[in-house]
Amino acid sequence: MKNFVTKVSVGEFVGEGEGKSKKISKKNAAIAVLEELKKLPPLPAVERVKPRIKKKTKPIVKPQTSPEYGQGINPISRLAQIQQAKKEKEPEYTLLTERGLPRRREFVMQVKVGNHTAEGTGTNKKVAKRNAAENMLEILGFKVPQAQPTKPALKSEEKTPIKKPGDGRKVTFFEPGSGDENGTSNKEDEFRMPYLSHQQLPAGILPMVPEVAQAVGVSQGHHTKDFTRAAPNPAKATVTAMIARELLYGGTSPTAETILKNNISSGHVPHGPLTRPSEQLDYLSRVQGFQVEYKDFPKNNKNEFVSLINCSSQPPLISHGIGKDVESCHDMAALNILKLLSELDQQSTEMPRTGNGPMSVCGRC
Repeated sequence: MKNFVTKVSVGEFVGEGEGKSKKISKKNAAIAVLEELKKLPPLPAVERVKPRIKKKTKPIVKPQTSPEYGQGINPISRLAQIQQAKKEKEPEYTLLTERGLPRRREFVMQVKVGNHTAEGTGTNKKVAKRNAAENMLEILGFKVPQAQPTKPALKSEEKTPIKKPGDGRKVTFFEPGSGDENGTSNKEDEFRMPYLSHQQLPAGILPMVPEVAQAVGVSQGHHTKDFTRAAPNPAKATVTAMIARELLYGGTSPTAETILKNNISSGHVPHGPLTRPSEQLDYLSRVQGFQVEYKDFPKNNKNEFVSLINCSSQPPLISHGIGKDVESCHDMAALNILKLLSELDQQSTEMPRTGNGPMSVCGRC
C-alpha cells in the first residue's frame, strides 16, 4: 500500500506526517508542528494604548416650537413640522371658493389649526395654500421668512435716463379755421398730444386698425364721432380707476356702493360680487355716468365672433374682443376697458390727454 509523507514548516519549526492519504499526512504534520510550538514560552503582556477620541461638539439646535425655527422651509412643511413637534393634530386645508374668469381664476384656501383659522388667496391652489400657511404662522407667532430680492442676471448700475433734446418729439393738432400759425401759439398746449410709438404701448394693447375704427364711426378728421370735449377731471379719474381696480380684484366696490348710497337716482347696489367683466363695466358706467355701447359682427373666416365696444368716458375708449360666442366677446372687450380705466389715475399724471380722439385697445378671448 502507498504511504504519503508530508512536510510542513512554520518559521524555524519543521514537522512531518505520514498517512495512507495526503489529507491524513497533512493532518499529522500539522499536529507535529503544534507540539513544537507549545514548548515556546508565553508572550509578555502588552498594554494597548487607547486612541484619543475627540468629542464632537453638539450643534445648537433650535427646537421646532421656537419662533426662529425653519426660516428657510416651505411654510406648508414648516407648519406641519411645528404641529408634529407639539404632538398635535396636523393642519387641515379646505378650498373655500373659486372666482374670476377661466383665465383669471382666484382660489381661496382656508387652513385650520386647533381653534385658529386663516385664509390665503392665489392664482392656483398651491399658491393659495402657501399663503394660508404663512398667515397661520403669523397668527401662531412664528416669524415668516422675508422674501429676498432676486439678483439680476447682469450686474448693471441703475442710472436715470438722460433726456436728449430730440427725444421728446410731439405732434401738434390745431382746430380747423383757427387762423394763421402766428395766432395759434396760445392754443398750442391745449391741442398738443404726446408722440407714442408702437413700442411704447403696454403689453396686450394694439393700435386700432383704420378699418375697425371706421366700423364704429371713429376717424381722425371732420367725420369724428361726436365725443364731448370736456376738461379732464383728475378727481373723477382717480375715483373711476379705484372702482375699476376693486371690481377687477373682487367683483365688488365699496367706493361705488358709497356713491350709490349718497345718490339714490344712480341705481341700486348689486347683491353679491359681479363675476362677468361686462356686468362690472355696466355697473361702473352707471355709477360714474358714462355710456357703454357694443356693436357685434357676424362670424369671420375663423368661425369667430367680433364685438366692438365704445365707452364714452374721459378720455373716450374703444376696444374689441374675439371669441366663440357674443357673450365671451363682450366680456373680453369689457375686460380690456376695465384694465385701461384702472390706470386712468396713472395716465392722467404721466400722459395728459386733451384731444377729442378715443383711445383704442384690442383683446382676444
